[in-house]
Amino acid sequence: MRASAGESPIKANGRYLLIDGGFCRAYHDRTGIAGYTLIFSSRGMRLVAHSPFAGKEAAIRENRDILAATDVVFERMNRRMLVCDTDEGHALTERMHELKRLLDAYRAGVIKEPNEF
Repeated sequence: MRASAGESPIKANGRYLLIDGGFCRAYHDRTGIAGYTLIFSSRGMRLVAHSPFAGKEAAIRENRDILAATDVVFERMNRRMLVCDTDEGHALTERMHELKRLLDAYRAGVIKEPNEF
């Protein structure tokens, strides 16, 4: 994948990301970048392309920024993802309903309080 030639790491209409191998120094000259970071948040997914870092001295001498060079948003949520939208959120909601049913059964007398020892 040659980012320096304008090739995008996002393939197949966003269903495939080609981001492997960029952190390896041997590929920096070939790809033009030092790799990607995939960032997933409640607002969507982003890819950040990193510039190769030659060291502190080179960054100071050439006045180069050591932060990510390119930030590409390729999937934005229509609304922010909440905990209840996740698998863990569904499990927590189900557990909450189970506890509510247990409390209702206790209040109705179906479940008796255990005797003290």
